[in-house]
Amino acid sequence: MALILAEENMKDYLEDLLKFRAKLEEREAFALSRYGDGELRILKGNPIDYGEWKYDPTDATDSIFRERMLDSLRYRHPGYYVGISCPHCIGKDDFESVKRDSGQDESHLTWSTLFVNSNYPKFIADILPLFHHYEVVLVCKRHATFRNLPFTVTRDFRVGDNAWKGDYYLIGEIKQFIEREKVRGKLFLLCAGPFSCILAHQLHSFCPENFYIDIGSTIDPYLFGRAEGLTRGYLRGTPETQERCVWA
Repeated sequence: MALILAEENMKDYLEDLLKFRAKLEEREAFALSRYGDGELRILKGNPIDYGEWKYDPTDATDSIFRERMLDSLRYRHPGYYVGISCPHCIGKDDFESVKRDSGQDESHLTWSTLFVNSNYPKFIADILPLFHHYEVVLVCKRHATFRNLPFTVTRDFRVGDNAWKGDYYLIGEIKQFIEREKVRGKLFLLCAGPFSCILAHQLHSFCPENFYIDIGSTIDPYLFGRAEGLTRGYLRGTPETQERCVWA
């Protein structure tokens, strides 16, 4: 037990970000699925309404999609990684609960906030420029525009509100695209709320030779402009940009 705790305490917020940067630099395909506060509430079966997406535990259809999210949390593969909220963000009890529920070993767990908070400047400086060297497939909101992106999008798939339910059919369309075009080594950037978790799992299990990364709201200013795209505190320069998440 002492050895396990020592190993957990060695996990470092910035170093984990640099680990994934190295994978991109070396073209070592992987998938990263992230579960923040909202996803955690769904996983626990608690109702939630964020406007853009919601979950009602009394709705049988919602319960089916929650099961798909649980599947994505528990999916195990050498190239699949799961980001969860840490004790700093959600408290020790919830952290330990979702960690156990995932069934992932320590090396395949990371922070759900890996690309934001105090890591965001490093993401912009060191991760974002790497996207320029890939053929990028982007899953994003229907009204997003690409003219300000610092990389080229070769194919896009659009989603609306509550995408994890309303646009679930896209999984089949993207799989057909991968199979038809023999897509290998491409970078799939997933900006679709809770649907990104499900997409990362379903697409990676279908073809693990591509990159599938849930990047959340990190490129919102590029997609929607500064007037509409500063959707989170860390994008507006609030104190969140100074927050360094801890593991144990």
